[in-house]
Amino acid sequence: MKEKQDDVLQEFCDLCHRVGLKLTTPRLAVYRYLRGNTEHPGVDRAWEEVRKELPTISRESVYRVLNDLASHGIVALLERPDVVARYDANPNRHDHFYCEKCGRFFDFEIEELPALVDAAVGSLGKIERAEIRVRGICNECLAKEVRLANKE
Repeated sequence: MKEKQDDVLQEFCDLCHRVGLKLTTPRLAVYRYLRGNTEHPGVDRAWEEVRKELPTISRESVYRVLNDLASHGIVALLERPDVVARYDANPNRHDHFYCEKCGRFFDFEIEELPALVDAAVGSLGKIERAEIRVRGICNECLAKEVRLANKE
């Protein structure tokens, strides 16, 4: 077990060094917890578990650590689709591109997706809906960035 912990410590040290993030005990504890499971926990669950190692750590500290790690690309933030309701007049199966600059959604469709999803995860249960949600910057926002850069 000691070697496994040493491996995780070295891995985290390397990640922090690569992105220029200071290695701290709370960051390591949160990373070690996340690295050791596949539940995709929320802040409350992470806080509950990290407190077993660091009893005095606050929920806010765990929240800040998770956001720091996510903003540096060390962990992924999996946003729940039900946090902010968005509505689509097209109820038929299709996929979405979300522009992180302007907040608009654009529709697109990958016709092969239902078969691919069924083959990959159909054994886990009954699939009610499958869609791809892509995040990025739309062409209009990219063009605005280019125009602004050219003016400077």
